[in-house]
Amino acid sequence: MFMGLMKEMFGVEHPVLGMVHFLPLPGSPLYDEAGGVRKIMDAATRDAQALADAGFDGLSFSNEGDRPYLSNVDKTTVAVMSALISEISSRFKLPFGLSVLADPEAAIAIGAATEANYVRTFLSWVFVSDWGMVDPCAGALQRFHKNFGASKTKIFANISGHTEPLGGRSLKDIASGAVKFALADALCLAGTTAGSPVSEEDLKAARAGSFGVPVIAGTGVNIANAETMFRLSDAVIIGTSIKVGGDTFAPVDPKTAAAFIKKANEVRKYIKSENPGGKV
Repeated sequence: MFMGLMKEMFGVEHPVLGMVHFLPLPGSPLYDEAGGVRKIMDAATRDAQALADAGFDGLSFSNEGDRPYLSNVDKTTVAVMSALISEISSRFKLPFGLSVLADPEAAIAIGAATEANYVRTFLSWVFVSDWGMVDPCAGALQRFHKNFGASKTKIFANISGHTEPLGGRSLKDIASGAVKFALADALCLAGTTAGSPVSEEDLKAARAGSFGVPVIAGTGVNIANAETMFRLSDAVIIGTSIKVGGDTFAPVDPKTAAAFIKKANEVRKYIKSENPGGKV
């Protein structure tokens, strides 16, 4: 497997990145005006602390609470997310990244403003989603990324999950296009809904079309499937399965988070012992 970039970014092979899901932000339908931004900050900081204490290798911020999602978020979202991420990331000396549901340009802008290690976003191809058409323009996004001075922020391109690709193109070819033509630094896959696992077939197809860039399992990773997910991907992003009650929108459960890292460390040690030379 091709894990050089992951080890360079996170200091470990097969890094585990924990989700910090923001509560609804100002302007979104479920925003708590009484609690305000302070409530969002406090909740996100508690989750980040739980992940750091458990031993996660990195953090991944997202405006998960902003249902229903927008393909073009307002300036308030960009401003508040930038402030939250800057403050929280400064407290925890962990690599971090972010996604903005569902606005690639906003993700790149916030990534540049906060000096994020990566942004996770749709970059190429066309998909249908609950929030409408997902039709990113890789050429415009990569130029925006370059002109914004965000070249140190890697782009993890979503190629599946929560959507249906149009045109009948194979996932292998979608992966190849994201790397060869859209210049993705890594490929990220997700299941059909938040917390649902990525199929083994999809991870294998992405690998076949990856041209050697890392392949990341972005949803549905848990203790039960950890070994399979680690063997088929170069990194995992985990959220729902370490939340209280397995609820995507609940706080991180510190005990479950710690139990997952214990399992992850066992699996990583086992995989490394099978392949001490580091080549697959």
